[in-house]
Amino acid sequence: IGYYGAGGQAAPTSAYWQNLYDKRAEWGNCYYNAEHIFSGYVTYDLPFGRNRTFGKNMNRFVDAFAGGWQVNAIPSFHSGFPLTITANDASGTNSRGARANCNSSPIVYGTGNNSPLGGYQWFSPSPYSQPLAGTFGNCGVGTVNGPGLHVVDLSVSKLFSTFEKQNLEVRGEFINVSNTPILNAPNRGLGSNLGLVNSSQGARNIQIGLKYNF
Repeated sequence: IGYYGAGGQAAPTSAYWQNLYDKRAEWGNCYYNAEHIFSGYVTYDLPFGRNRTFGKNMNRFVDAFAGGWQVNAIPSFHSGFPLTITANDASGTNSRGARANCNSSPIVYGTGNNSPLGGYQWFSPSPYSQPLAGTFGNCGVGTVNGPGLHVVDLSVSKLFSTFEKQNLEVRGEFINVSNTPILNAPNRGLGSNLGLVNSSQGARNIQIGLKYNF
């Protein structure tokens, strides 16, 4: 898969094969593959101000501040990225891509199972175990999916006319306006933290800007 950067919701698969003589065992979803993605853009001129649905005869001074506002929204949704369950090398080959044994299908709780360690027990560790000495793990690549993304970015803007064709743009931007937690990838190495999500990113970010167009 090569050396690609990752972080946050994605966790890279080892750049090395677990078993150099078994390339079929490396077949699986790429770690940054999202099965479902939706991204959109919405622009809406608020119907307030002179010659608009509400406030058609609004005073010009009032209209200069209250009318002509525009709202823009960018919704972004995607399903979680594939994760590969890793383990200590038990093969005796000094494998640099060692994986765990998968004894049953993944059990994914999502955000429905709070962990006593803090955060969420995103998936159950019970289906996974350390391979026996002298063997390779039988888990495939990208066998369980992590958290997805569900955020909306919002902006509000207005143009104030100044001279001739010049204007001043006032803009407020709200990144992740609902402050929805963007959960990082769960721990994917065998151990007491396997499947645990205890960090997040992307808290709401608000910024205000002025731009003079001439």
